[in-house]
Amino acid sequence: MRQLNKEVYEVTKDSLIYDSRHPIDAVNVTVEVTDAGTFLRGQVLDFADGKYSVHKSGGTVSVIVAENTAYTAGDTTVAVPVYTSGSFRLSACVTEGELTETDIETFRSKGIYLK
Repeated sequence: MRQLNKEVYEVTKDSLIYDSRHPIDAVNVTVEVTDAGTFLRGQVLDFADGKYSVHKSGGTVSVIVAENTAYTAGDTTVAVPVYTSGSFRLSACVTEGELTETDIETFRSKGIYLK
């Protein structure tokens, strides 16, 4: 007789995604890199002059990294999965400094809501 009440999978709470009130959409973007490293889930990327880069103070926020993405010193570009819309926890966003109100409003205009 088969056991019907065994555990099949485990649900874990996601610390980045806040809720599903706004549609979550994701794409892959190409980022130029120079040294080995990792883009972290929740890291904010800027977009300027046709290129994506790690968010810096004064930059124009654009997307949020969806999954940890490692790259080597030999890589010149890396495909990074990113969220382009949805509701996310501000406290889970990874940046070098704090996001400003302007950054938050820029995200909102793109369909990314930080709560």
